[in-house]
Amino acid sequence: MKTSLTEVGVVEVPASAVSVTQAALAGAGQRGVEGMALWAGVQDGRSFYVREAIVPVQEGIRGPHGLLVSVGEAELRRINLHLYRSGLRLLAQIHSHPTEAYHSAVDDEYAIATALGAFSIVVPDFARAPLRMVNCATYRLTARSAWRFSGRPTWAPMPASRADAIFRFVAG
Repeated sequence: MKTSLTEVGVVEVPASAVSVTQAALAGAGQRGVEGMALWAGVQDGRSFYVREAIVPVQEGIRGPHGLLVSVGEAELRRINLHLYRSGLRLLAQIHSHPTEAYHSAVDDEYAIATALGAFSIVVPDFARAPLRMVNCATYRLTARSAWRFSGRPTWAPMPASRADAIFRFVAG
């Protein structure tokens, strides 16, 4: 039986996954669009060990209402099959914004990481600066609050200092 991602209190991310993520997001930003990566790995109780950064085939869209990044159905199926076959779990989705980092309504509605306890990390300024959690906006998928009318989970913002304490970038 898998432990819930809600139990995760420490996430180790190898430098290689950080590097792949940074390159993908910054590369998209150089083209003037948002970029996305996913972190997958294994959980051991309260610890999660990212084993790979997955950069999905994606489309950066510039529309009249702003920017967004889209991942198609076939790519989502391919990623799910890869996760299943490799025994990995999806922990986090990471995407860039052109300026400030925040979770938009589109980010809320069209998330790829949908398990309770998953993280959504938004990197500011098209990831021009090195990836540091303290500079990002981090959200965690939580069960709905009792006072909300919807039965759907919600993305709860996490203080930058808390995210910085949870996510540890390590050699590898």
